[in-house]
Amino acid sequence: MNKECIKGHNVPRLNMEGSNYQLVNKQTHSNIVYYLSSLFESGDSVYRVVFMQLPKTIWYLKAPFIKMMLENVFNGNEVPYWATSFRQLFIRKQPHGPNQLSRTANSKGGLSYPQSVIAFTHKVNRTASSLERHSLSYAISKLHNIFANNMNGMNEALHSWSCENQPGVISYFKNKMNQRAMLGKFKNDIHRAFKAKRVINGIVALDKFLLDLDIKQFVQNELGMNSWPKRYIRFIYGRFDDDRDIPEFDTIQKVSLDDE
Repeated sequence: MNKECIKGHNVPRLNMEGSNYQLVNKQTHSNIVYYLSSLFESGDSVYRVVFMQLPKTIWYLKAPFIKMMLENVFNGNEVPYWATSFRQLFIRKQPHGPNQLSRTANSKGGLSYPQSVIAFTHKVNRTASSLERHSLSYAISKLHNIFANNMNGMNEALHSWSCENQPGVISYFKNKMNQRAMLGKFKNDIHRAFKAKRVINGIVALDKFLLDLDIKQFVQNELGMNSWPKRYIRFIYGRFDDDRDIPEFDTIQKVSLDDE
């Protein structure tokens, strides 16, 4: 497997040379930013969770819509695993901290809706891991190419999808502009964001963003394990010092919106 070293860990080479990438360890506000988990092996496959933070200009773009568009693009061909795995996940109040939702007080003094992040899982068979078309850099480049260049009808699709799935977004924009201007804004903002350099951050533990239940579901559903894989625990819980810092696998439950 071709590898390069990021922050002290061996990871598959991203083929950065000649690509539209920046490799940094800080967050920007105008670029799409990716955070990579370490590699997790299970059977003949290698997995990596990829966290995707969008710039504020396209805050309304959500994982289910991205997934829908990708599946439409790959229609008639085998849809890659990473494209089917897009999901919107609530994030931790404090990276690597307690199992609490990230929420702020709203204007009325109550708690706002939890903050979220887009995540997808890149999976590749170890025997094919050196092939470019199976690489993570190919997946990210494909995603950006689709949303930067194939915009015909995409803004209308986003408008239609938002009307059905997030009507608050449509109400927000209709208070400021007419439908034609709104569709133009969707197209221009999404095009600009996916045309800009994408920023790749080094390895992060899963609990930088994920709540305990989401981590458990990744371990169960994608790695096929019913307990914490000990050799990967430092890549799962970044606050790991000893076993007392790790929650009991069987007792993890969903965090209620009323828990705080």
